[in-house]
Amino acid sequence: MAPDAYRMTDFGLSLEERIRSYQASVVADPKYSGFDTQMLRVLEYVGAHAETTTTMFRFEVADFMCNKDGVLHGGAASTMFDNISSTSLFTIGKPGYWDNLGVSRSLSIWFHHPIPAGARIRLVNSVVDAGQRMANGRMK
Repeated sequence: MAPDAYRMTDFGLSLEERIRSYQASVVADPKYSGFDTQMLRVLEYVGAHAETTTTMFRFEVADFMCNKDGVLHGGAASTMFDNISSTSLFTIGKPGYWDNLGVSRSLSIWFHHPIPAGARIRLVNSVVDAGQRMANGRMK
């Protein structure tokens, strides 16, 4: 049986396979039905670059992600961003160093304008710096 990619990184996989396995470990696990699964099911992995320590995703803002005004709800956006912002750590991970993504310590999000249902969003995550136990990333 394959290890749970959410808890343990399989470095025998390519970078792309590690990221896809991580995403699948959340959305395809029959024993897990957390509120983040619905949002992560619509998330499309676009690519990753180890040289620039970036990962890219895109999604279309679905009605279930929106508030009553028909725009992306801040809580939905925060959940999505929290789940995928750390994926850029896969670009620097190796056995004994960022071999597990861990938990978020702080998450700051700036909303510049409302994003309506149906909008296509592209997210680019990058590692700003990383030590042994803490890392700082950026998502645009």
